Formats: sequence, structure tokens, C-alpha cells
Amino acid sequence: MTRRLLWISLAALSLVAVAAVAKEVKTPSAATLGKPMPKWSATTLEAATADANKKVLAGGRASTVTGEVVDVSCYLQLGKRGEAHVACGTKCITNGQPIGLVDASGNLYLLFAEEHHPRRDGQVTLKDAFLPLLAKQVTVNGMVTQLRGGARALFVEASDLSSMRKTEDTQK
Repeated sequence: MTRRLLWISLAALSLVAVAAVAKEVKTPSAATLGKPMPKWSATTLEAATADANKKVLAGGRASTVTGEVVDVSCYLQLGKRGEAHVACGTKCITNGQPIGLVDASGNLYLLFAEEHHPRRDGQVTLKDAFLPLLAKQVTVNGMVTQLRGGARALFVEASDLSSMRKTEDTQK
């Protein structure tokens, strides 16, 4: 009887230990990047010099998209994504390949800094904010455009990019 009691006690202690460890393990939640954008920035509006440009901007909408951060080149060429692709995707993004977001429906959104002039002039980069999130689920706020061929783009406010990186650093 003593041996049986000992086994029961050990089993009970094991369950308590497992429960304690499970409480300490926090499930990482998806990062939320960018603040909601109700409209295009002044530099983007200024860049819309032709009626066709203004029409594309008019079709844009403030959106929140949740999905996996991907290296667009390997994703479109080979279907690569997920944790197994992080080492390769990191090299691709570090060397200038585009960054994207794949939502639950399989839609690919190319990610860009929203403000036209800072983006055009190389004053902002998505790499610092999104590279640490490669293969992770994130929620991104921005302006979405979709052209007739089906290409989707999500434009994130450039002034948010540096604060995104700081927020990610504090969550580690």
C-alpha cells in the first residue's frame, strides 16, 4: 500500500509541476504594426499628378490585414514560407527582396512604406520592422490598393516604422 501511495503522490506532484510550467509559458500573440490610416499622406497625394494616379488612390482603403510575413521572391517562385524558410528568407530580405503578408485566404499583400517621397528617396525601410517577424503572424494597419490584375499592396505609415521596431524590441 505504501508503494502505491508513493506512486500516487509522485503522479500528483508531476501534474502540479506541469500545471505550474504551463502557466508560466506565455503564448506569443500576433504583433500589431502600424496605426490605422484613414487617408493617404500629403506626399502620396502630391505624387498623384495624373487623373489615372488619383483614380488608383481613390480606390485605396484603410485596412487591417492579419497574416504571415513572407519573403515575396521565394514565396512566389517556390511557395516557400514558414519557420523552415526563415534562414533563406532572412538572406533574401536583407539583400533587398520584397516583403509581403499572406492572409488566411492566401492573398498576398506586398508591403510598402506609405509616404511617397521618403520611400522613393530611401529614407525609410520596412526591413528593420518586418525582418524579425519573418514567418510569424502579424496584424498590419495601413492603406490597401488592389489593381485589376489582382496585385494587392498594403502601405504602412513610414513614421510608424521606427516605433514598430522599438515596440518589437520591448516585447522580447
